[in-house]
Amino acid sequence: MRVARLAIFSGLALLDGCGYVGPVMPPSAQIPAQLKDLVAIERGNKIEVSFQTPARTTDGVAIKKFSEIDLRIGPAPVPFDFAKWAETAKARSLNPPPPGDPLDPKPMPMTASIPLEGLLGKHVTVAVRTAIKRGDHYSAWSNRAVLDVISPLDAPTGLKLTASADGVVLDWQGIDAAEGYRILRQGPLDKNPIEIGSSDQPHFLDTTSQFDILYSYEVVALNSGAESLPSKPETLTPIDTFPPSVPSGLTALAGPGSIEVSWQRSPEADLAGYYVYRSANGGPFERQGDMVRLPAFSDTKVEHGKTYRYQISSLDKKNNESDKSATIEVVF
Repeated sequence: MRVARLAIFSGLALLDGCGYVGPVMPPSAQIPAQLKDLVAIERGNKIEVSFQTPARTTDGVAIKKFSEIDLRIGPAPVPFDFAKWAETAKARSLNPPPPGDPLDPKPMPMTASIPLEGLLGKHVTVAVRTAIKRGDHYSAWSNRAVLDVISPLDAPTGLKLTASADGVVLDWQGIDAAEGYRILRQGPLDKNPIEIGSSDQPHFLDTTSQFDILYSYEVVALNSGAESLPSKPETLTPIDTFPPSVPSGLTALAGPGSIEVSWQRSPEADLAGYYVYRSANGGPFERQGDMVRLPAFSDTKVEHGKTYRYQISSLDKKNNESDKSATIEVVF
């Protein structure tokens, strides 16, 4: 009896010393989570597909390595059914991404290019699923990308860049099949061209450009879910040779010992100041001193009995001078 009690006590001691806490976890099903960010765009003579692989399985286990990336494209049945679609959709072989860090799993970007041969004029669906274990361990199919495949759009040609006071003007040859255009620009700090706007005509004004900066521009033609390859890039460094607006709203009042001239402030952000021009008794207009920064001028070099006329021009920080304003006349 004593021996039996010692055996039971020893067994309990062993269990108490094992350090295990919590329930026993079942093994992972090893089924990757469904990806939901698949995008497919007809670009030129190919369909460009992009997505990110899931980082974990459906039960939260980190994915280290994929055994298969199953990308397919095919006509979309109506009503849509994944099983029927998958029976006829063509598989596109994709190499799995390199193994990831199991301690810090992250989605991995994937891309694929699918030629248009055999797809023109068809309503197609693109989807992808992944696997990390051989056999029937696929993830659910991803979100669907649906396209109406059309004849490839030609890339725009004849892109011309012109600097203007309001920004860089873009003009190019229109594409008959295009419904619109996307404008791309790359500056000195950009790694890749960035979309800056769109247009439904072969013309665009880039009001966000700045003078003295080198830019490269491209244009892409669009039609529903299809787009062309980018146009040949063209570069331009816009130079500010454009004067500010002509001053307006001049007034001139004769005081006891001076004529006080004022006008409306010019709106340009790069405005530096103004030049004042004066004519005495019908003589030629002559500039009065240096540039003034405020829209006002006090003329103390005047004589009673004479008639004075004034004109004002504006000046920017690049020393571009506007035309002279309308004349105002006052008798002192």
